[in-house]
Formats: sequence, C-alpha cells, structure tokens
Amino acid sequence: MALVASSHGQGSVNFANYASDVNAPVTFGQTSNVGGVNGISGVTVGSEFTAALMYSLDNGATYTLLTSAASGNAAGYPTPFLGTDGNGTSAGYFVASPATVTIPGYSSGPVSFIVQAYHGASYAAADWKGQSASFTVPSLATGLATPGDMVGMQGFIVTVPEPSIFALAGLGAAGLMAFRRKKA
Repeated sequence: MALVASSHGQGSVNFANYASDVNAPVTFGQTSNVGGVNGISGVTVGSEFTAALMYSLDNGATYTLLTSAASGNAAGYPTPFLGTDGNGTSAGYFVASPATVTIPGYSSGPVSFIVQAYHGASYAAADWKGQSASFTVPSLATGLATPGDMVGMQGFIVTVPEPSIFALAGLGAAGLMAFRRKKA
C-alpha cells in the first residue's frame, strides 16, 4: 500500500472493490449484446469497463466526480476493471494503480461515496453503466496514515440505459411525419 503525505487537509482511501473487508463485485443486470460487449445477467464485468468515484463531503447532499487533474491522483484513475484469470475470478473487480486516491478538501469526519462503472468514454455517454448505492466511510486517512478501504460498498449491476422519454418522443414524431407523407 502506498502512503500519502498531506499538508493540504486532504484524505485518502484505497479505491478498490475487493480487500480484506470489502467484497463488492460488479455484474451484468441483463443479458444483451451492446457496444461489442456480450453481457450475461449475473456474470461479472471485465476489463472493458471503467470504475470512477464520486464523493460527498456534505453527508450526501451533493456529489463530486473525482478526477485525476483536480486531486493530483495518478494518471491511472479512473481505473479499468481487472480482466479474467481464465477462471473468471478477477472479473468484476477493480483496483486503482496506485490503489490510493486522494479526496480533495477533506479534513475530518465522514465521507459518502458512489462508485460508477461504465463501458465507453464517460459515464454519461456509456452504452452499459451502473452505480453503487451511496455508502459512508466514517473517516479517511490523512497525513502519513495508511489509507483505509471503502468499507460499506456493496456490489451492483450495470445495464444498458433505456432511451430517454425525449428520444422516444422524437422517434414517435418522426414516425408520424413519415406516415403522413406516405398517405399524401
């Protein structure tokens, strides 16, 4: 484990969903083949997925997406999920490299987190995505203390997002226009 020195009131946590006190695999919530990913309900996701972290310093009222540039975290963040070892035992898990991520602006007290998993360039543009339930870590390591794990994180699923109501309305309107043109 890496040690992180902090003189700016920042805390750190191990960004991983498998540790001695955390076991929270990410699985497919449906069976579908989208974006080149053949998802099978209940099977763990693989290295084509990315994990990102959102944090809240105000008891979950607002969440901020943790970025490498904003917090000085390693270029390996957000981090890809691990691939499979042939038996599928590593799939569904991620660990940042290095494992420790810094939470900007943290000085003391609890921090709420949400983990996002997605396939694509970003969570917003993903063809498969999902996020964990919010969980709270009572306190983070600061200074030279060894960072703790994301205790309280539960496994979650990724799915293919449903089209928005506006996209469906647009498709319906286009269909009606095409139908009217054919009748005339």
